[in-house]
Amino acid sequence: MWTHERLRPKLWKGKPTRYKQYKFNGHRFTVYKQKDGKLVGFERMIRTDLEMTVKRPDFVKYDFWKALENIPPMSSVDGELYVVKAKPGQKGNAGDAAHAIAECLPTLCFMPFAVPWWYGDSKEVSTLENAMYMLHEFTGLKLASHFDLLSSDTFEQLCDDARMLDIEGWVLKDSNYEGWWKVKPQKTIDCIVTGFKDGNGKYLGGVGALKVSAYINGRLVEIANVSGMSDDVRWDIDETDDLGRVCEVEYQDLGNGRRLIHAHFVQWRDDKPEDECTYDWEDL
Repeated sequence: MWTHERLRPKLWKGKPTRYKQYKFNGHRFTVYKQKDGKLVGFERMIRTDLEMTVKRPDFVKYDFWKALENIPPMSSVDGELYVVKAKPGQKGNAGDAAHAIAECLPTLCFMPFAVPWWYGDSKEVSTLENAMYMLHEFTGLKLASHFDLLSSDTFEQLCDDARMLDIEGWVLKDSNYEGWWKVKPQKTIDCIVTGFKDGNGKYLGGVGALKVSAYINGRLVEIANVSGMSDDVRWDIDETDDLGRVCEVEYQDLGNGRRLIHAHFVQWRDDKPEDECTYDWEDL
């Protein structure tokens, strides 16, 4: 599925300067060198108490952090913290990255993908080539690989390429830091509704999410909480009648806790009986 903004081919055909850039499966991480020369880093929210070296003092030991300390004052680098696993070239998922961050494990890596600021000047509309040059000149680090986005790069082709390259997906860009679209390969699975979570906010009094399960290696296992239903589908759910009903679920991957990552409802599968929702863990 497309995220961030739904991209249609007419938006990028004939624009050879638009890029496709590797997307790694991890935690977004931004570093900024202050005017006083201090380097600070944040995973998501920019709050003093969440600054990475405050939470994780050992973070300064990483080679990538030492390299990033060489960026100029009032400059920033945006990227992804991810994990390289035991097999050569094999990358972990976001759960692996979270564990590696919490424990400051040596398997944690950083992949820069943009340089938003440099010497206090915005580099939002700079080219990726220019951002790559600035970053490498000061730190020796390389940006995530990028290529021209071609008119022949369909959604299906981009997904196939991501699977082949063993990356999470692609970030499509107009420039260094402007006009982003993310594309990630998705999988589908048919699951059995085995419970419900109460809604809140605008869905108070209704169903917030479906608890879904499947027969895995011969045992019924709950594998996700699924939302994403349209309002018509959501308010039509009857917890008595729909318990045991089969639905199609789209998801990104299987997480460390053997739960589906980014799972959301696609449609009901009333044509499929429960006993056909049977899989091995290796299928997911």
